[in-house]
Amino acid sequence: MQITPGNLEKILIIHSGGIGDLLLALPAMRIFRQAFFASPLEMMGRPERLALVAHDLRADSIHSIDQAGMAYFYSDDAPLPSRLETFFSSFGAALLFGRGGGETLAKNLKRAGLGRIFFLSPFPPEGMKIHVSEFLIESLKREGIEGNKPFLPLNLPGDCQGFAENFLAGHGIKEGERILAIHPGSGGPAKNWPAENFSRIADWAEERARILLISGPAEDGLKEVRRAIKRARPLMADQLPLIHLAALLRKSHAYLGNDSGITHLAASLAVPTMALFGPTDPFIWVPWSSTARVLPGKIFPAPCSSETRHQEAASCPGSIAFQEVLDTLIPLIG
Repeated sequence: MQITPGNLEKILIIHSGGIGDLLLALPAMRIFRQAFFASPLEMMGRPERLALVAHDLRADSIHSIDQAGMAYFYSDDAPLPSRLETFFSSFGAALLFGRGGGETLAKNLKRAGLGRIFFLSPFPPEGMKIHVSEFLIESLKREGIEGNKPFLPLNLPGDCQGFAENFLAGHGIKEGERILAIHPGSGGPAKNWPAENFSRIADWAEERARILLISGPAEDGLKEVRRAIKRARPLMADQLPLIHLAALLRKSHAYLGNDSGITHLAASLAVPTMALFGPTDPFIWVPWSSTARVLPGKIFPAPCSSETRHQEAASCPGSIAFQEVLDTLIPLIG
């Protein structure tokens, strides 16, 4: 298949990873979209997560990767459902981010009649010292697709603005009032700064900004943070749809969080972001954003346990000093 701007065949992007992985893949997705700028685009993966980037990429529709029949595409030599064969054969090209069965999926997509498949591993090989976004861009370049890669804030649908304005007004927050968003959770406890430190930050910031405390479905230390707060009266953003949370984050003047998908989301929106990293390596996983600042704890090759925290005084995000975080936040919220 020849890659030309005039090619109007439909294109497909398949990504079923986490929020952070999705946003780190966005620069490569944008370059792929530029290569087929006139083609209708559809996306497949986790619909709520893909909704974050669909407007930015000018996608026409989103399809769930968990729909009936997709399991066959992850099995070698399985009979493929005719409905899905018809669906996939309607695309001239697809960008597939795959790992753990991704090669089998790519083979079966080809068997179903999909045109050219650009298959990218979503992460660099272990031991390769390169940022994830750069790795994906370089991988796409090796497939013959390259383009501009400057940081641009994530472009959200216009109707998100109304939700954010109504939510904030309903909680007595005036237009332009300073907001510090705090998300104390992440994908695992080993990545989390101590809950009592987030509480101290909230109490310190109470006279300087309104506190937006963010919670999700996972155990994220939120109860511990709220129990330890002494003065602050935070506004709660509890398990909001991701697109609505994104709209609220875009209204924030600063953000504080661990190495998490929500931290990547704040940074992607060009919110001044303070990201507390460890044990993951920020050189590889830092948000792709010109507004993100990272404070790293000691970096370990594998997630550190509570035992490691006890044995190593300078390990994981707990090693990041409270005063160091405070000094970095002061210029952001005054």
